[in-house]
Amino acid sequence: MHGEAGTAARKRRSTFPIRCAARSAYEPRACLVPNHLRSRRTLTAALRLLPLLALAVGIWHVLPVTVSSAPRTWDHGVVRYFDASHMPGSVAVAAARWNDSGARVRLEPVAAAGAADVVLKVDDRALRGLCGADCLGYTTSIGRPGSGQTTVLLARELRGNPRPLSVWVTAHELGHVLGLQHHDGRKCSLMSPHAFDTRCAPSLAAEPPTQAQLACIPAPRDVDAAVGLYGGRPAPDAPRCR
Repeated sequence: MHGEAGTAARKRRSTFPIRCAARSAYEPRACLVPNHLRSRRTLTAALRLLPLLALAVGIWHVLPVTVSSAPRTWDHGVVRYFDASHMPGSVAVAAARWNDSGARVRLEPVAAAGAADVVLKVDDRALRGLCGADCLGYTTSIGRPGSGQTTVLLARELRGNPRPLSVWVTAHELGHVLGLQHHDGRKCSLMSPHAFDTRCAPSLAAEPPTQAQLACIPAPRDVDAAVGLYGGRPAPDAPRCR
């Protein structure tokens, strides 16, 4: 899941070691899913075991973002988007999370693609060609492009009723639309370039996401970055998201 800074440059897959993250005092430790579970088939099989293992860990594969220059911001923080993904629930929830973050941004739906700054759609063939078979999301520009529309590609498997994973991936890509780069480090971040675990992210439950699961979408670190670009004041956050 990634974006590109202005040019259509392909990027390499990223990998990461197996590691365990210490979560809050009231939650057990959990390990990130290892690299050998990268394939969709293997990952799907592993996810079926999660309730038995009490391992609420999510992963998708993302690509490094090439940093060239500071991203262009949207005028007055307003981004008009058209949802052609047939994921209205996930897109609406992800947009609302950014709108309520405290940053002075406003993601507004429009009724026609021609009136949009950003078009979200599902095209697995294009998605795989750009970032591989395990990629769940791709954004063609970080921040406002110099000309034309931004396209956000989302994987077909995210369709259906909103669930934690579909909202997380969509919100991540909308973060790139706003101008946010990937965030490395140990702190909770929606814009992590590698994976998420329940220290920060929602679980991979198939049910509609709860407010608790959405608490870190976006996380304080992400909101601070957006405030740096657009101004505003971060909304109160959950302690586990810091």
